[in-house]
Amino acid sequence: MARHRKPPAAPALLRRALAAVPPAQRLAAGLALASALSATAVTAFVDPAAPAAPDRSPAGTSSLAQFSRD
Repeated sequence: MARHRKPPAAPALLRRALAAVPPAQRLAAGLALASALSATAVTAFVDPAAPAAPDRSPAGTSSLAQFSRD
């Protein structure tokens, strides 16, 4: 009977892939990921400090009427 080799587990593949990357690059990638996740969390959970100025229109809703001088 032929023996079949069991495929390596995902953690073993991950460890092997990480071992091929230099430690400085792993640190940089980890810090970039942490920065992106924290920026996402801040924008999701923190309210702006002040409301939009009343003389400004929301982004994307400008019209030519704002720029005309009478």
